[in-house]
Amino acid sequence: MPDGPERPDLIHTAEGKGRRRGDDVRERILRAALECFSAFGFEGTSTRAIAAKGGLTHSLVLYHFESKDQLWISTMDAVFGAVVSDLAITITESQGPADKVLRGFIAKLVRVVAEHPEVNRIMTMEGGQDTERLRYVMKAHGRQIFNDFCSLIRRGQEEGTVRQCDPARMYFHVVASGESTFSKAPQYKELTGRDAFSEQEILRTIAFLYDIVFLPAGDFQA
Repeated sequence: MPDGPERPDLIHTAEGKGRRRGDDVRERILRAALECFSAFGFEGTSTRAIAAKGGLTHSLVLYHFESKDQLWISTMDAVFGAVVSDLAITITESQGPADKVLRGFIAKLVRVVAEHPEVNRIMTMEGGQDTERLRYVMKAHGRQIFNDFCSLIRRGQEEGTVRQCDPARMYFHVVASGESTFSKAPQYKELTGRDAFSEQEILRTIAFLYDIVFLPAGDFQA
């Protein structure tokens, strides 16, 4: 976060001012960590590199986060917590047939991964390794999304609007298809000339996933 004039309404006492600055520093560290972990992976990132990326001293990074492992977990908690919360709200606040809820869920998923392409890159690297880091983030955040999606797929299959298939495989296909153009946006633009993050392309990605998941209207099963 760039330094600038402090807002008077955020500063009431010396103690409150200190807390606010501490929060700003922590946010800068987490943003820098997200960028570094997504570009270089856990093994290729150091706390010194994160400090340099955030324009902070190394000692300040270690003051807020005692180790790289702790910083990785805090980074994942911060970004995955927001992602899971957004998707959970989409499900809990939706009513009606499974296909209606699923359409909202898929559209939200695409927009969330478009907003956070760094998470997709990190999970591409972490998902191929059997590590405690992977087990942590799946238990803390990933399993909820997986279970919610699979439950919706089963409901849709029972209602005759969703293709008959293994819900778990459908989950991985939807996630992979939904995130790939965003996590590989430069490659996508080089080959297609299109901006993956444009509204038109986001809507095309959503429509493509609808074709994968749902039966054509004339094929709905009673």
